[in-house]
Amino acid sequence: MKLKENWESYVLRGELQVDTRQVIKEAWDRCLSHGVDYKDGYGKIISKEHLRIKLQKNKNLITIARPILDNVFETIKQTSFSLVLTDSEGVLIHVVESENIHFEHNTLNFVLGTRWDELNVGANAIGTALATKEAIHMVGSEHYCLSHHPWTCSAALIHDSSGQIIGCLDISGSVEEEHVHTLGIVTTTAKIIENQLALMESYEMMHTAFNAIVDGLFVIDRNYAITRVNEKIADLFDIPEEKLLNYNMKEILKDLEITQKVFIRGETIRISDYAMNLRHKKLECLINISPIQLGNHITGAVVLVKEAHQVRKVVSQIVGFSASYRFDDIITRDPKMLEAIEFAKKIALTDYTVLLQGESGTGKELFAHAIHNHSKRSQGPFIAINCAAMPKDLVESELFGYEKGAFTGAATEGKPGKFELANGGTIFLDEIGELPLEIQSKLLRIFDNQKVVRIGGQYERSLDTRIVCATNRNLRDEIEYRTFREDLFFRINVINVTLPPLRNRKGDIMLLGGEFLRVLNQSSTNESKGFTPEFEAALLKNPWKGNVRELRYFIQREYHKSDTHRIEARLQETPTRPVEVTDRGMDLKHHEKELIERALKATKGNVVEASRKLSIGKSTVYRKIKSYHIDPHDYQ
Repeated sequence: MKLKENWESYVLRGELQVDTRQVIKEAWDRCLSHGVDYKDGYGKIISKEHLRIKLQKNKNLITIARPILDNVFETIKQTSFSLVLTDSEGVLIHVVESENIHFEHNTLNFVLGTRWDELNVGANAIGTALATKEAIHMVGSEHYCLSHHPWTCSAALIHDSSGQIIGCLDISGSVEEEHVHTLGIVTTTAKIIENQLALMESYEMMHTAFNAIVDGLFVIDRNYAITRVNEKIADLFDIPEEKLLNYNMKEILKDLEITQKVFIRGETIRISDYAMNLRHKKLECLINISPIQLGNHITGAVVLVKEAHQVRKVVSQIVGFSASYRFDDIITRDPKMLEAIEFAKKIALTDYTVLLQGESGTGKELFAHAIHNHSKRSQGPFIAINCAAMPKDLVESELFGYEKGAFTGAATEGKPGKFELANGGTIFLDEIGELPLEIQSKLLRIFDNQKVVRIGGQYERSLDTRIVCATNRNLRDEIEYRTFREDLFFRINVINVTLPPLRNRKGDIMLLGGEFLRVLNQSSTNESKGFTPEFEAALLKNPWKGNVRELRYFIQREYHKSDTHRIEARLQETPTRPVEVTDRGMDLKHHEKELIERALKATKGNVVEASRKLSIGKSTVYRKIKSYHIDPHDYQ
């Protein structure tokens, strides 16, 4: 009764009673200043579209609060109290009401989608809590509007992790059942909701971080059951996340000892080359299996899966598996050389196999680099292999790789070959004519279907590798001598680019010589040097059998030998034929044919073996065979 007198005294006559709470007096003042009608007090209904937007915006809050409110309501459902959740603007977004006050709720528009702030319905627990940013308990005539006087309400605010108000929780019921503990109930419940929201936010952050990892992740328990996966692993195997949870990791990693190493000893397993099989899909990867430890107990493990080709791409960039030169780096004015460049630019845009032919030092490797950098594979690895420099017993493992335990001395985890490392890029097989016949036959499958089988392997690995080959030999002659497979030649000779020798590019000699001199002067701390006219004339006269490489090395040598700023050295005439090996002092010129025939007879026409017996380069033996009109087939 006293509260009613206080309300009438202040709201109707403007006289404040001393026992009116300050917070109530201030709330009434706000209502008076806003011109709120104390005879009104009915919730303002928002549009259906506006309500839909608010429900969507506050979906997480409603999802978290609903089970908590249902649980609290179980303790008060026999009373005339109801639980109401609003957003930060006082709009009701969730209501749990007692049946015995359903009619009163509807009468006051105390229903979903109505606004209950002070501006629209006067001082009430929801609106005043939002206005003061404090929890509040209001009884009967402490409400501003007459229609609210039969009610008692308690409201507490809900904050997000940054402290911003995102909602309000209210308990409302008949004033006849007013109880001071209702404020404690809503305050505690609001705090529980805040804690749950914080946990949800933390989970969402972890979930986002989990899925932001560029590698695949499995989380497993000690029974090898998959308890969680990230989006990346689902993409790698093209299997929905929920279906992956039905697999057992022991079947996927059946060849690994995880129980003893990870679950018992707490060690981490790292394997740099592994083939993971899942639903008929094979993934070449690197895996780390790390224990999950809570206190002294290991509860499971995290399996991190890195795609092998992505790792190899990064490794290739780090170790320098990249092309250094572009077509603009090729120095020439020669029409035939310019024609070769334009042709190479065109075929670089395709994935065709290219055969570069020309004498040593004409720029075949430069062209190979440029073709890669001009292609759509320019961001992929570029791996150059000198086939003549690889030991015969290592050629196969270097090119094709091997599985673990494939042979004595093999790495325990296996090793990818150069073709695998070049996946997504270009492999350059320089001096391909030097490859042993048995390796040539194994190359055929790669050229045919872009698949490779490692030594000791049981399955084919798909490749996406562009192949560029180079040779200074006449491969058709090699085919005739049966040292190069004809079927392989047809596969590598899809596109042929032949580079002219320097002696046929007279206009490029001084152009190249000038560039080599410029680079030398630029790197020198002494006075710059120049060519004498006599030296230039000698450069133009020399046949340069070693082509551009020989020219560069010669200029470098003469540059550093010269003690003045003028390079005056004269070129010495080079021998017209190489010096050959002699047999116990006998003149090779008179007896080399006999020696070659004797070696061919001993090796049954095998030119390569004959060259080894004679300790002569096989290219020299081939040249002599041709000059002496010897047919190796006669000795087979």
